[in-house]
Amino acid sequence: MNGSDLSALSLFSRIAEEQSFSAAAQALGISNSVASYTIRRLEDQLGAKLFNRTTRSVSLTEAGSDFLKRIQPLMEQLDLAFSEVGRASSATMGTLRLNVLRSAIALVVLPVLKDFMNAYPDIKIEVISDNSLVDIASKGYDAGIRYDHVLAQDMVAVQIVDDMRFCIVASPEYLRGKTVPTHPRDLLKHDCINYRSADTKALYRWEFEKGGEKISIAVAGRVATNDNDLLLQAALDGLGFGYLQHRLAQPHLEAGRLVNALDDWIARGALYLYYYNPSGMPRKLRVFIDFVRERLK
Repeated sequence: MNGSDLSALSLFSRIAEEQSFSAAAQALGISNSVASYTIRRLEDQLGAKLFNRTTRSVSLTEAGSDFLKRIQPLMEQLDLAFSEVGRASSATMGTLRLNVLRSAIALVVLPVLKDFMNAYPDIKIEVISDNSLVDIASKGYDAGIRYDHVLAQDMVAVQIVDDMRFCIVASPEYLRGKTVPTHPRDLLKHDCINYRSADTKALYRWEFEKGGEKISIAVAGRVATNDNDLLLQAALDGLGFGYLQHRLAQPHLEAGRLVNALDDWIARGALYLYYYNPSGMPRKLRVFIDFVRERLK
């Protein structure tokens, strides 16, 4: 069935409901002549007369009545489908699927999840923890959350968290008998716990900035991972210096289980939400972005 067939069936149902060609044509925004021509074509296609028409009345024929009974449930289902799709894109409803860095779940999702679900009861949410850079369009996600705003050309990045604090930490056990670094290059004399990208397989270069000077250091060590919890635990276990979100390290810094170094060299970072096709952003994603930015600013 093509678009013209669907229009013809919609017109047929409306004429049967109104018992008037002119009233149905007016309701659908077409002329009487177009309505008459459309029904004649439908009758020719079906090989049956659908309406009895006089100058004063319009009524269904027996064939028309039988045909209406058959298509009416289908037309109601189509109306419902169009309505639900429209509501899902323009109203605050549907399932919001997010692909999020594991370390960002505690930073972005957990602080807002309860209040967001209460504020938008028609939205369901699925959060998948994933440290790789996922093609969200092909995997069926509405958005992803990452540190890097440099993404594929057809993606749009929105900064949702700024002024993120990081730190360079090691355990007192590791530092026993060693000198605490005072310059980023001092890290070249130490074991460090590397972050390795699951996508590129490359080791992350630790970046520093102070007084206009920017330094990027390729540190060395025996442990590499893309999991922040393992990175933290390795630092606690005395396996070297780790580059961590300050929020993850803070309880251990306060308890004396970790020691901070080079804090005046650490630039603040940001967290980005990225999505595909900005012209077609669903309402559920728009309200989530606004909610998160408002709560975490």
